[in-house]
Amino acid sequence: MGLTALLLATLVGSRVGLVSFQRLAIPDDVPAHLCSAIAQDRSGMLWFGTQGGLVRFDGNELRVFRSNPTDPKTIGGNYVRALLVARDGRLWVGTFSGGLSVFDPRTETFTRFDRSTELAYDRVEGLAEDHDGMIWVATSAGLDRLDPRTRRVEHFRHDARDANSIADDRVRGLLVTRDGTLWVGSRDGLQRYRKSEGFVRVAPQIGGQFATRLFEDRRGRIWIGTEEQGASVFDPRSGAVKRLAPRPQDPNGLSHYWVYGIAEAEGGEVWIATFGGGVDVVDENTLAVVDRLRHDAALPNSIGADRVGAVFRDRAGAMWVGTWGEGIARHDPRTRAFRELRASSNQPEGLTHPAVVRALEMQDGTVWAGTNGNGIDIFDRDWKRVGAVRTPELADGAITCLAQAPDGAIWVATLNSMLHVRRPGAKTFERVQQLPGGPIRTIAFDTNGNAWVGAAEGMARIDGKTLASRVYRSWPGAAKSSPAIEAIVVARDGKLWVGSDNGLYAFDPQTESATRIAKDAARSDGLPDNWVPDLMLAHDGRLWLGTAGGACVLTGWNGREAHFERIADRLGRTPASAEALIEDDEGKVWIGPRLRIDPRHWTARELGRADGESFRNFFIASRSRMRDGRLLFGSPEGLLVVDPKALRTAEDDAPIVATSLQVGGKARPGASVLSALSLTAKDRSFTLDFAALDFAAPQRRTYRYRLDGLDPGWTIAGPSQRSLTYNRLPPGQYTLRVGVSNADGQWSARELRLPVTVMPAVHQTWWFRALVVLWAGALAYGIYRLRIRQMQARARELEQLVAERTRELASAYEKIEEASLTDPLTGLRNRRFLEQTIGADLELAMRGHGDLVILLADLDHFKSVNDTYGHGAGDAVLAELADRMRQTFRASDYVVRWGGEEFLIVIRFVDRREAPELAEKLRAAVAAQPFVLPDGTLLPRTCSIGYAAWPGAPTWERAIDLADAALYTAKKGGRNACVGAESKVA
Repeated sequence: MGLTALLLATLVGSRVGLVSFQRLAIPDDVPAHLCSAIAQDRSGMLWFGTQGGLVRFDGNELRVFRSNPTDPKTIGGNYVRALLVARDGRLWVGTFSGGLSVFDPRTETFTRFDRSTELAYDRVEGLAEDHDGMIWVATSAGLDRLDPRTRRVEHFRHDARDANSIADDRVRGLLVTRDGTLWVGSRDGLQRYRKSEGFVRVAPQIGGQFATRLFEDRRGRIWIGTEEQGASVFDPRSGAVKRLAPRPQDPNGLSHYWVYGIAEAEGGEVWIATFGGGVDVVDENTLAVVDRLRHDAALPNSIGADRVGAVFRDRAGAMWVGTWGEGIARHDPRTRAFRELRASSNQPEGLTHPAVVRALEMQDGTVWAGTNGNGIDIFDRDWKRVGAVRTPELADGAITCLAQAPDGAIWVATLNSMLHVRRPGAKTFERVQQLPGGPIRTIAFDTNGNAWVGAAEGMARIDGKTLASRVYRSWPGAAKSSPAIEAIVVARDGKLWVGSDNGLYAFDPQTESATRIAKDAARSDGLPDNWVPDLMLAHDGRLWLGTAGGACVLTGWNGREAHFERIADRLGRTPASAEALIEDDEGKVWIGPRLRIDPRHWTARELGRADGESFRNFFIASRSRMRDGRLLFGSPEGLLVVDPKALRTAEDDAPIVATSLQVGGKARPGASVLSALSLTAKDRSFTLDFAALDFAAPQRRTYRYRLDGLDPGWTIAGPSQRSLTYNRLPPGQYTLRVGVSNADGQWSARELRLPVTVMPAVHQTWWFRALVVLWAGALAYGIYRLRIRQMQARARELEQLVAERTRELASAYEKIEEASLTDPLTGLRNRRFLEQTIGADLELAMRGHGDLVILLADLDHFKSVNDTYGHGAGDAVLAELADRMRQTFRASDYVVRWGGEEFLIVIRFVDRREAPELAEKLRAAVAAQPFVLPDGTLLPRTCSIGYAAWPGAPTWERAIDLADAALYTAKKGGRNACVGAESKVA
């Protein structure tokens, strides 16, 4: 191997564990396992082209759009080959055999273009939009230019007699560069197109190659991916071409001959996706392959397969890799502060065992990783294994502790209770004979050259020169012969702090006396717990303790009594077990790799999968710091390397988008591009689903929402509660605000804001009310004048006449009033009746006379009854449903026809715990027997029910809203179900 090849091999090796993927969880019924194209729309949502349809992803849910041959508003074909987000926000979709479709987010429908009307061929392989807004379409039978405004298509074909025609009709690659030039890749290389010159061949070095993928990097160079010859880089200014030939065994070559996608990552990396060799990462300066990203069955953070159908960089800088059959994976370069080193047979220079119990950088710069069964792997600083220590040199292959003395001696403890020492300059280990017993868990060195060793059965002082030992097994307050020694630190005055399973001990080496400090539940400044697995002496001299009851700091010690400050109290957090402590170069204290504390300001940051750390567990007190500031944490799953200097700041700008909208119970398209919502007097209710586009860890987000002009405060919703509902809104102007927290739990200043206008009914307008007042005044005045003129002449006659008319009017009014409060079809009460009568019940319920249980029931698939059997049959079903409700509930309960096939029942003054049983009783009564239609047909039907209880919501109307939201959930969950709801108002 030459010097250059050796250097490149070293570059590839130096990136071990740097690129870590999160695989997207894809349900079996979503076809995104096979991904052929990726795009991101204006709102930030991702779109995946697959072999089974088009899939939209909002960070939480995957929505599938499939072709329906009988519906021209669906996508033209299910096998998606190309995606393009145009400047007007529409998504253009090229399919394998269904031509071209364009998705309009305002209507959420597709418009089709195919061979029968416009296109040259129905197999669309590439798309591009030029600066004039024209859509260029690469097909297997030539190149088309489509005018979206007129639907006019211009065809370009190969003409052997015209040197300026396209080189070959089999067109795959299309690219419009930043200067407006169109580049075309076909079965015969690369061409440039300008109106003034037509199609001009360029880069003759790749003539005859099938150029299928084109990409412009930030320098203006064009990367060309081929189907058979790897890739090339073409500089339009100089005309220079650099080949990246497929040579999997050569560090200078690509892993596979078929390039399926190209994207540019942060830091000057170009990712080349291949159809069989995974992804090759190429340095933009040297054009050398610096990393090979391949599937490894032993590594859950690798891509799912080596056949890659698409690679894409989103606006946040994350890289997405869509594989051919094994799903989609995501890598965020901002998570590279965490590097996970895992064992795999495919990495011959990596870890040899899955579990790393301890890791330590030695004075010579190598890193020793003590495994849980195969001794020690020795790595250089770039994580290439350069040596090992195995049995029988070690008495056992399972390592429990590693340490290096100031004089350079290396101390290794193994699970079989043995301790090994390699002195400076020696090539072999010596074994210490006199030890306390049990596995050794901690080793510390004092200034006198002694090693202090803590084990499961006590502590020992070992002379670093003679290896003679003094064992300590008698400890004050120990419940057994000797406590298990977990951690030892040497204080600046030479005394020892010893953590055990029996509390904290202050040990004086001069007098060989120990003082026990135990947990005291009665003291807020006492030791939180008697198990102290780790200790740390910070740079400022303070002693930090990790205990089962949480971390704490020693604030006072007079030789007899100790005082502690609990970190959880200082941070306002719930205490959690602290098993590993380490301080980084910035003075931040890490409690394990997932919590970083700033003791100067007493702030904390939680870290996890979204930041690049996905190990599930870590070994107790397995932590060390390298000289360059990197931290090492041992895990049953490998070794975690953390670079605190590379940590990204907490993200708080995840955009919030509306994902779906229902108005009056009916779906309304265009939620993602909605700028304002207007509701008529008839439709005063809406449901909005939303999501923060956090593709890394949406489960760490909390939502809140409020309708300014109605709500007094925020309603808090969890990560999965991404839906809100408002019902029967009064006329007026409102603003809906939806907020989200960042990964640290702080509310982001970025909100989804939606103006909402509710139009008034005619009788609610000011001019109608004014007319009513004027009419009433005129009528009163006329009656008054009439009565004055007739009173003297016809007093007795008028009195008799007025009395008769009064009786008639009263009778008529009673009939009218009764009719106004009753539904004419079912004979049930209506909304007006409930609004007039419910007030007294609300007051009684508030005084403790019992709960009001609200059931909101809706007949499932009622529209199909009218459509199939006629409206007369539908009326008969509603009338029979009303009879069943009367038989199901008490006469004292309110049964109200709420609208259409929706009914509201108020069960008065019962225990709210009976609500599920009452709802189920109604559901069963509806489903128990079929409905009888006028012609004798028996028609089975079911209903969905949402229920809530009062008191419990801020207002009676909000209680009905909760029941309605629960009904919506029952409908969405499959119908014929009962769902209950409660309110949480901040």
